[in-house]
Amino acid sequence: MRILHYIDSIKAGNLLSDYLLRLTIAQKEYADVKTITQQGDFKKLLADYQPDIVHIHTCWELQAAQHTNWAEKKHCAVVFSPHWALDELARTTEKKHVKKVKTLLYQEMMVQKMDALLVDNEYEKQDILKLGWTKRIDIVHNSVLNSTLSDDEMALQTISFYRKVLDTRYQYAMSAMEKDAIPSLLHAGLAQEGSHNLLPSDQLLNLRSLNPEQWRRIFLYADDEGIREIVDNCITRLQLNAPAIDTAAIERFPLLSPKRTDSVDTQKLSGNQPMTRQRLSEYNNEDDAIIKKIATIIANTRQVERKKMLSLRLLADLYTAIKYNDYDEDRLADVLRHLRLYRYSRRMIQLLAEKVQLKEGFMPFPPRDDKKTKGIRKNNFVQRH
Repeated sequence: MRILHYIDSIKAGNLLSDYLLRLTIAQKEYADVKTITQQGDFKKLLADYQPDIVHIHTCWELQAAQHTNWAEKKHCAVVFSPHWALDELARTTEKKHVKKVKTLLYQEMMVQKMDALLVDNEYEKQDILKLGWTKRIDIVHNSVLNSTLSDDEMALQTISFYRKVLDTRYQYAMSAMEKDAIPSLLHAGLAQEGSHNLLPSDQLLNLRSLNPEQWRRIFLYADDEGIREIVDNCITRLQLNAPAIDTAAIERFPLLSPKRTDSVDTQKLSGNQPMTRQRLSEYNNEDDAIIKKIATIIANTRQVERKKMLSLRLLADLYTAIKYNDYDEDRLADVLRHLRLYRYSRRMIQLLAEKVQLKEGFMPFPPRDDKKTKGIRKNNFVQRH
């Protein structure tokens, strides 16, 4: 792990400086550690060193906020220790009016952009929680102030905090190999036919080439998308050499924007869909049962997608309903047109082709890749942490 600490300056006899020196010396036993101050070229060091995590130790300073913005743009994890500078007394008695202006200009936004905050004790944590700027706050006691805690213990606990942050934002570390593996795993894991020739040789080779760390990220992603059992089924069917990893034991912060990972209702419409509900009620013929089920899944999936909570779990359910049921495709298209869902359904077919490898021969109608399809991708399938 490569760690970059930022502090405005290091001064002899200063409590914060003493803390940082003791922390970094102890951390160097377990990680690659560098420290930079106001005088250093932060952008150059960030580019050359490429740290896994940046730890900011300076508050109420514009330069620290600018460094946070720059690191975020480079998709680097950033954490912040305010060292009591955000507690109520510091905010309201020391340069009160200046800090109000700084809060509006950058300090609040800087905190909100952080992956997490690290504070000294529960009192400091509760004081910051009252601000409402972030909920991601962990505690590691300061060995300078707490004689029962050694520098080594403080360093290890801080590194564990970094790992928690990195495991929360694991999607930024996913390689092209891992991203390419997801549709393959879904396609093979959902297959109801025999295991022979489920995937082309290049996709099989990609799956067999994944290392344990890549599998670890894939499993975390599968958890967040609600597809872990599908991935496990694929591993078993293809006899892949994947490690046994208990992702429930991996410490992570709750996602800021979690997805819906349970299946939508397949029998009745959810939410406020009066027109769709009225028109769907016209199809009570037994021959239309499967078509009505697919239309219901699509309508309910749209409700979830509009909330930016569409998961691969829901796409997998739609894929199974479309591919493994016997129905009149022209009739389905007519029903969806009547429900004003046809164009949206074509966009879903496009996503199924991309995310689950739905082949042309199993598409009930042509896919549609337009501006709104791109919007669905952007709102639901970009990195989340």
